[in-house]
Amino acid sequence: MSAVKRPTIHDVAREAGVSVTTVSDALNGKGRVDPATRARVTDVVARLGYKANRHARGLRSGRAGALGLVLPVRGDARTDEALSLEFYMRLASAAAASAFAQQEAVMLLPPQLGEADLRGLALDGGIVVDPSINDRRVTLFESLGLPVVTIERDLGRDTEWFVASRTEENTRLLLDHLRAQGATRIALLLPKADWGWVAETLAAYAGWTTDHGVPKLVARASMSQGEQHAYEATLRLLARRSPPDAIFVVASRFIRGVLRAAQSVGRAIPDELLLAAGVDGVQAREGDPPVTALELHPERQAAEAVDMLLGRVAGTASPAARFIAATPMFRASTLGR
Repeated sequence: MSAVKRPTIHDVAREAGVSVTTVSDALNGKGRVDPATRARVTDVVARLGYKANRHARGLRSGRAGALGLVLPVRGDARTDEALSLEFYMRLASAAAASAFAQQEAVMLLPPQLGEADLRGLALDGGIVVDPSINDRRVTLFESLGLPVVTIERDLGRDTEWFVASRTEENTRLLLDHLRAQGATRIALLLPKADWGWVAETLAAYAGWTTDHGVPKLVARASMSQGEQHAYEATLRLLARRSPPDAIFVVASRFIRGVLRAAQSVGRAIPDELLLAAGVDGVQAREGDPPVTALELHPERQAAEAVDMLLGRVAGTASPAARFIAATPMFRASTLGR
């Protein structure tokens, strides 16, 4: 049995009694096409089941019809926890949905992307999530003349092409909340990472502790095997001669490790130790007890980033950073003393 021939734009033109150019203009909303002619073309397209050839359309428009998405995966992508974190999965899903609504595809790019790799992909531009300072992946897109936006700031670049949380405001909000609940020695548990938002969080914490005349207690944990490293870092904090009475844990993947460490040394939460997190997620919601955290709305971040990038691709957007306000989710880990 021979395969059914797929209708072409020439078939549509012949059936509608117009030129191929008229069919193209009618379908793409270009040129001056009489409404009756546009309606006739639309009717023929529906009757024949014609689908535009995306590749050919891309060649004519200079557009590939796909966006690249780069998540903050380090090392071996098969074992990196970033690919399983709720925040990044919500973000990636929303980016895809936003792009699909604009007839664009989203391609999740490998972490160790080189120039030859990127050059071989048909992309209109890229979104880099949680960039490092002077992030090499942003540089890579730029070197190939591809527009790029970031989710969170690249602190090494003077650019407004980014979507971000209000990191200083968010940090001070949670620190103020912990202080209002009676904490006087608040420790900050940060990732060992050079991401821009990590540096911004540390700067905000340093400024807040100076303003309130309280000690600075900073610990760091590796993002690789985050729960275990957070557990070990928390044990060291709690073993200090003057241990903290609250911990602000910035990364969601650290939450379970902090809870486990507090339990292992008999520090009851919230009676003896308050705990708040910089990113909400299942680790916070299902903690024992549930943990106060910031809902950063990754879906909104992704939608704004896609919109900004498509504006850059089309040449219709002006550089203007967009900020997404966080929503504090107050839970038992900081309440009920």
